[in-house]
Amino acid sequence: MSSSQINQALKEIIPSYNGENRSKLINYVDSLYHLSLRKQSGLPNNSGIGRYHLCTYVIAEKYQNLFDLPTPDKSRIPIQPQLVDKLIDDFRDFVNQLSAASTPNSSPQKRKRIASTPNSSPQKRKRTASSSQTTPVSGSFMGSLNEKIKQSGSPLKKLRQAADTTSSNSNNDNDIENDIDNEDKNSPFIEKPKTPSKRKTRHDPKVVSIPEFITFCNTFFIPAKYSSQMIRTFFLHKHKFAKKTDWPLACGIIYAAYIRINSQLLSKTIGAKSEFMALMLQYQRGGLSKSTLQSWCTLVGDWIKDEPWIQAIEKQYVAGNEIREEDRMQNEYRGRVGEGWALLERFGAMIHGEHLYESNNQIKYYNTWSKRAHDAFEQLS
Repeated sequence: MSSSQINQALKEIIPSYNGENRSKLINYVDSLYHLSLRKQSGLPNNSGIGRYHLCTYVIAEKYQNLFDLPTPDKSRIPIQPQLVDKLIDDFRDFVNQLSAASTPNSSPQKRKRIASTPNSSPQKRKRTASSSQTTPVSGSFMGSLNEKIKQSGSPLKKLRQAADTTSSNSNNDNDIENDIDNEDKNSPFIEKPKTPSKRKTRHDPKVVSIPEFITFCNTFFIPAKYSSQMIRTFFLHKHKFAKKTDWPLACGIIYAAYIRINSQLLSKTIGAKSEFMALMLQYQRGGLSKSTLQSWCTLVGDWIKDEPWIQAIEKQYVAGNEIREEDRMQNEYRGRVGEGWALLERFGAMIHGEHLYESNNQIKYYNTWSKRAHDAFEQLS
């Protein structure tokens, strides 16, 4: 049982639930997950990444009234929206099968043993009859052959009669064997050889296809208007990974988008970034280690920091936060220094060419300051 994935799916589908029946829900989701693997091992368009979310949604929907659960959120399932409803219907059928298997309609009965009767094995009866017919043939053949050989006079006639009798008897034997073979072919108890199935093309795990990349983006809730531009960037840098797997590039691109879209969440929540990296390490299929994934995410982020879609994300999600942060810092500085702090920045402006004759008050202040400095210098001398 992968309890971490089930807990993550529960957190996303019914985030506001922390009841006492959580362990039961985990067991139900795990049972439905294994049943769905047996019934439908492959989901269309690489939707297998959201199998736990589908199971969680259907279980939460079925036991919503029994366990007093909140309404499950269908939009949190990381699958294409046009496929979600159909897959949910399929998984509802799996739940009904699971419920029917766990609650039988009647008590189990002992299996009756079918007695073997002569009528129950027609194949054996046919074989016996055919063998009984073929057995006296050889005896009658030898007897008639001996009689004909005794009756015929010349040796040449004896040989001809023996040859004719042998050929006719062999034809009868062949006819009997052909009848037996035809009966065997038409018998429902004999399995016919199956035609060899076509060999399926194997998918290279090192190559990231477009459906896999889109599914990976949907897993981390990247907006669709940026996913198409991210695919273009992915194929622009894909040649750099010709001898390696494409997954470091895909992870780096999604990492760059995610940390900018959720910059406020990652900065305020302790451990949010570590949890995000753990989920990315779990969902990637390139066999990357944690340290390798982190280094590639940083490197790919430097490559694509000037992409137009990166700047659009920063303008939409990050720029507003930075303006608010600057206002907060200015308010804190004004609170520490007090009002009039701007005058301190202009202290000594009378000795600067740009501010020497800024105003009449500034000229008056300069004259007073220069006179006092001259008098102090004369007293010292």
